[in-house]
Amino acid sequence: MLIAIAIVAMQALVLWALGVQAILAFVAGSVTSTTSSLFLIGLILGAAIFATNVGVGLWKLRRWAHTPALMLQLLGAAIGTASFSGEFAEPLIGVSLLASSALGFVLLFGGGIRSLFHSATD
Repeated sequence: MLIAIAIVAMQALVLWALGVQAILAFVAGSVTSTTSSLFLIGLILGAAIFATNVGVGLWKLRRWAHTPALMLQLLGAAIGTASFSGEFAEPLIGVSLLASSALGFVLLFGGGIRSLFHSATD
């Protein structure tokens, strides 16, 4: 269970790091569209807050945190799959996202963790 919580925590840390990087790029003026950059910063920071909240909920064994953690893994897998194609394809990002999401999903769904969270009281 601790490995699953650590994976969600690492995903949250990566999102926070991407948010800081996006803010620094905006402040440095190295963006082509102000509107798109601000929207992207908002999305990244919102996802970071969400992932952090889910990680804390998993740590405290809150019943509500299990399903959002699974959905976070599915979202990571979807983004990872999309990272293999397109104009700005990054296979390394795709492999990293798919591997961490698959491991997180398997750990969160198996091994009695699912029943542990569903029997927990809030």
